[in-house]
Amino acid sequence: MLTIRKQLKKALCQSCDDALEFSNDETSLIGAEYLITVNAAKSIQQLNSSFGEPYKIYLEYPTWKVARDTIHYSFKFPRASSDTVRSGKVDIAVYNGRRRLPVPECMCVVEVKGFNPSKMKIIDDLGRNLEYFSFGVDSSNLALSQTHFIALHSYKNTMSDNKEQSNLKRVERRYREYLSNLSIPIIVKNNIEVFTIRRGTVPEVDDPYIQECGLTGSEDYHFMGVVVTFET
Repeated sequence: MLTIRKQLKKALCQSCDDALEFSNDETSLIGAEYLITVNAAKSIQQLNSSFGEPYKIYLEYPTWKVARDTIHYSFKFPRASSDTVRSGKVDIAVYNGRRRLPVPECMCVVEVKGFNPSKMKIIDDLGRNLEYFSFGVDSSNLALSQTHFIALHSYKNTMSDNKEQSNLKRVERRYREYLSNLSIPIIVKNNIEVFTIRRGTVPEVDDPYIQECGLTGSEDYHFMGVVVTFET
């Protein structure tokens, strides 16, 4: 399911492109997380070969259902009702759509944040994503194989490659620190991807893109995407 992470990166880029097209402002920050959520779901849908196969995708899905459906069903050992005591909603839940199953199986969860989310919101989402892996006795009991957290970050005063790399490293260090505050089970691997979506550049006189969009060099910014993955 590494391809889902790739699609999520594409969705973050698409969302920033949408913001530019909506506002004609290259530096415009996305104010609506649901735009990113919808783009992420549509990007995952591109992996399907037909309706709902191999992935069934649900938006704003009840968390208690996701928690219940992360466990493989067994006629011998059915899922316990204690696994379902959770409130709230998951931004995106990806279910197994390959074959008929006795009960639904959630394979992947995606939590979405917009630009520059607070430390507490990030840690809360990462903690929730990690918690799903505790519902199975071990990884063989889990239908869930991955959870993802996606967000956007922005910096100003980034007109050089060195500054761009410095920003990327700074954000990655921040997320490493967040993960260090969580108790990650041995069976769970983690991956942090921080990447540039777009940044301001000093305009060249003969650059047709600069001329077409009427940019002046004041577009001094750096947009970054972050994807944090937990997987077994």
